[in-house]
Amino acid sequence: MLYSFAHRTSGMPKKRAKTIRALTLIAVFTLVLSIGCGLWYTYTNTYSAVVDMNAVDVIQLEPPKAGDTIATMHTTAGDMKYCLYPSECPQAVENFVQLAENGYYDGTYVFRVEDGIFFAGGSPNPDGSLDEDVQNDAHEESIPRELSPKLWPIRGALCALQTKKDGGFFRTLTGKQTVYNGSRFLVANSIEMTEEVTKELTEASEKNPVASLFLKEGGIPNYAQQITVFGQLYDGFEILDAITHAELTDDSDAKRPKEDIRIESVEIGVYTEETEKTE
Repeated sequence: MLYSFAHRTSGMPKKRAKTIRALTLIAVFTLVLSIGCGLWYTYTNTYSAVVDMNAVDVIQLEPPKAGDTIATMHTTAGDMKYCLYPSECPQAVENFVQLAENGYYDGTYVFRVEDGIFFAGGSPNPDGSLDEDVQNDAHEESIPRELSPKLWPIRGALCALQTKKDGGFFRTLTGKQTVYNGSRFLVANSIEMTEEVTKELTEASEKNPVASLFLKEGGIPNYAQQITVFGQLYDGFEILDAITHAELTDDSDAKRPKEDIRIESVEIGVYTEETEKTE
């Protein structure tokens, strides 16, 4: 996978500036093979994403404030609390909130675990499949991918999982295909910051502040600007660690928890300091 950032260039003809933004490679993340995610949900597109560095403002690092929409995910492993970002990913947040309030996630499964890296959940079946009455053309499974320079797959990021793509070979190759997300979600923990990965990110961080972000916070760099991030964990990191280090079945391809881990419910609310202090 090639992933690049380009500064927005000012003070030059628009055509030239556009060309420079499209061709300048500042950081190349080639981590797909090194993190051991296999072929499942690896988001290994072959195009380079161009990001305006002036627009990068990692709001996930900010604590939730009064009035923010939050989601409390009650699981059999414990509770996790997320701040949601409707201003950046309105369709993903709306879909998640509606499903949660309708009880869709009640009793659903954590169906995939990559050791220490992420867990995937929200499926009504332990193998991650959808029920027959919820097909990929259903509204809740056809939410267009939303990417924001303010949201990144750092540790604790709540992400929407891809369901399908529209577009032929050349549209896929150039990154112009339409990507859709659905009801299932992924919560990022972190790749192992090996010496090789740390060196690569350190070298990139000289020109790319987002590389420094992954070095400091952890996360999954090769998902950057390829997966919709619509929420951030702010309470319950120990639960995230417990789930992503759960013992798995003997089926190495399935990578399912040996003992079922289920989402008991997802409670949507509004953050208030008073409520948090009393819990």
